[in-house]
Order: sequence, then structure tokens, then C-alpha cells
Amino acid sequence: MTTDQRKFYRHPIKAPIRLREVTGNDARDSKSEDISSGGLSFFWPSFLAKGTRLELSIPIEQQLFKMKARVAYCRKDGGMDLFRTGVCFEDSTSAFRAKLAEEIIQIRNYREQMRSLRGKEISEEEAADQWIRRNAENFAKLLG
Repeated sequence: MTTDQRKFYRHPIKAPIRLREVTGNDARDSKSEDISSGGLSFFWPSFLAKGTRLELSIPIEQQLFKMKARVAYCRKDGGMDLFRTGVCFEDSTSAFRAKLAEEIIQIRNYREQMRSLRGKEISEEEAADQWIRRNAENFAKLLG
């Protein structure tokens, strides 16, 4: 019998991330695979032990959303020769920053979809307004 241990719904989202072990100086880049209110996952070239503390950041234009996280799991992916790594956010501030970064990325994706469907550009403000009206309730749940 398989049980789902996930506490939060995961949203598939490809976003650039930069991470650094708290005890180290070297930061390296990857891309997120999915994100939730509790954490995110990504593929990494080497094994990261469960409990390893990380500093993550998601760059979006001139903003850098920084988060604190701990490795929850790290498993070898046979098909890609990489490690699928999941982290959980250490605090509510980190979770909120990740959610804000996700919303900005989602609004940008929505804007691109509308441009493709309508055949004309819509402003960032218009896209954000439409996105917020459609998704404000879900975002508010994170704050409640």
C-alpha cells in the first residue's frame, strides 16, 4: 500500500534557482521542478544528505528571493544520472518568498499564454490584475 506523505500540493514550475550549503561558500545553479507551500524539488549533480541546510535564491529580473531550507530527501534518478532533491523551507518567511516568486513566474507565463492566444501583447499590469482576480483566493490561503 502506498501512502502519500505530502502535506502540500505541488505545482510544477521551472524556475532558475541558486543554492549554497550554509556551511560552504560555493553557490551553484539548477532549476526547480516543482514548488509547494512547504518546499521545492530540483535535480542536482551530487548527493545532498538529509538535513543539510541550504540557502536558496530565485532570481527574477532585479529581485532575488532568498530562502532557508533543509534537504528532506535526495534520490538518484536512473534516467538522468542526477539526484532528485527535495527541500522543506525552514520558516514561514522563506515559504512566503518562494510563493511570491512562484506567483511572479506564473503571471509571466500567463502573460505569454494570453499573447499567444490573442495574438497581441498585454501589459504586465493587466496580466497581473487578471491573474490575481482569478487566483487571489488560493494565495490568501497561504497567508491564513
